[in-house]
Amino acid sequence: MNELSKGTREIANLIKLFLNRADVLQLIQILMKHYDIKVQELSVTTENITEPQQQKTILKIISNVGVVLPSGKLLFLDGSENKGSISNAIDHKRKLPKGYNWHLMTKAEFDECKACQPSLNDILRKMGGLPITYPDSSYLLADNNLEIGHVRYCADMA
Repeated sequence: MNELSKGTREIANLIKLFLNRADVLQLIQILMKHYDIKVQELSVTTENITEPQQQKTILKIISNVGVVLPSGKLLFLDGSENKGSISNAIDHKRKLPKGYNWHLMTKAEFDECKACQPSLNDILRKMGGLPITYPDSSYLLADNNLEIGHVRYCADMA
């Protein structure tokens, strides 16, 4: 990717951050049609190319609440688009769906979300929620001692 211009690298990084595989395939098709690019023009060979084996992650959905992660943790479907303080996060926690013991997402829960990010983000978008898009350093996690950041909530399902 070093041979790309700075602008192209920045666009590629944004695409990786915000689009899932299906979105990228659709984007490629749109660009190929717009620029009248034929598959044969692409310098991609299929020899010795193996797709990485992706673990199929089955995520359970609780309507209007969130997504149950493989560990059994429940991720609330929505989060903050703007950074907030710890006191804002604690105040907002009272407004979350009743019947769950909500807490700020931990680093381990964040890492689990990142591990299944494409499918998780697809589900969150379909539910009308907010996908996980920022690096962990931008989130106000229960165990990272930030005073301000984007907020996500989880609950134990056990």
